[in-house]
Amino acid sequence: MTWGASLPRPARLLGLRVAPAGPAIAQQELFDSFYRDLFAEVPDAEKLFMSTRVDQRRLAWPPSEYYGDGWPGMRERIEAWERGVLAMGRETVAGVLEGVDAQQVGSYTFVSCTGYAGPTPEMLLAKEFGLRQNLRRAFVGHMGCYAAFNGVKIGLDALAGRPDELAMVTCAEVCSVHLRPEATKEQVVITGLFGDAGATALLAAADGPLDPGDGSGPLLLGTHTEAHPETSSAMTWKVMDDAFRMTLSPYVPLYLAEAVKPFVERLLAPHGLDVSDVQHWAIHPGGPKIIEFVGERLDLPDAALQPSLDILSSWGNCSSPTVLLILDRIMRQSRPAPGEHGVLMAFGPGLTMESALVRF
Repeated sequence: MTWGASLPRPARLLGLRVAPAGPAIAQQELFDSFYRDLFAEVPDAEKLFMSTRVDQRRLAWPPSEYYGDGWPGMRERIEAWERGVLAMGRETVAGVLEGVDAQQVGSYTFVSCTGYAGPTPEMLLAKEFGLRQNLRRAFVGHMGCYAAFNGVKIGLDALAGRPDELAMVTCAEVCSVHLRPEATKEQVVITGLFGDAGATALLAAADGPLDPGDGSGPLLLGTHTEAHPETSSAMTWKVMDDAFRMTLSPYVPLYLAEAVKPFVERLLAPHGLDVSDVQHWAIHPGGPKIIEFVGERLDLPDAALQPSLDILSSWGNCSSPTVLLILDRIMRQSRPAPGEHGVLMAFGPGLTMESALVRF
């Protein structure tokens, strides 16, 4: 493999940490304690809610506790978002910087689509962890479930220009602060899917021979993105007077299934690979049908889909950090062999498709 203008030199994942926003709550308990009353007039609400294949979620704002006496205003919601993302950022940044000279971090990007505040979270965390005064910072907001890739690509660009530095990326979402009193089938599915989580990745420019299995962390070999604006109305995320509001068309899995095979092929082809060369798959769990349809179109074995289904079951769809939760699960439980490849992919408003190729 020759690295140059067409194939930028890879980056190495030095550290990855994930964090919940709160204790795990069973999906049935969430429905029985709050949503049964909210969706009392929606036909088959419980069936729809449980069909998401989410078994539990970790929420900063359990609904029976925070919405039982009414609907908080936007100010209270955003203040809770800021507390939540800072707490998860603090925990995960501490994890990846353990044993690392914080002054080596030259670029820090924070990703979140569930709130806004200034100073932005990465500035406050940079001060707390003693990062350098001339740190290059970016905040990626409102891009949705695929935004981890945008954060990572900022990090990759930073390393290409300054390979002697480290780049750090945090994704943190508090979806639970945006519950609204809207009783429709669409909102039953949405409220049954989304959870809260945070993750931080620490990246370094790959230096020296790129041999697999040297114990220094997986290589990010490349990324690929595509947008399909003809489907832009299929998924939206808007700021309303009372909260943020999501819409999600039931046709999204079909749109993605139609586009995913050529999309993945365009990621892999520059590296001389095809789908059969990839052993590990992190497919953003926008819902169980998305995972299933992608698996069918790519002819993947059931075992390749399991890490994504496991995260959907145990965390829900946590928006931007979710693909990092799946990568963490693959690294800890699947334990890829040296030299094996993985594909990470996520989808969001646009419709936008993002992906990355990893070599373990």
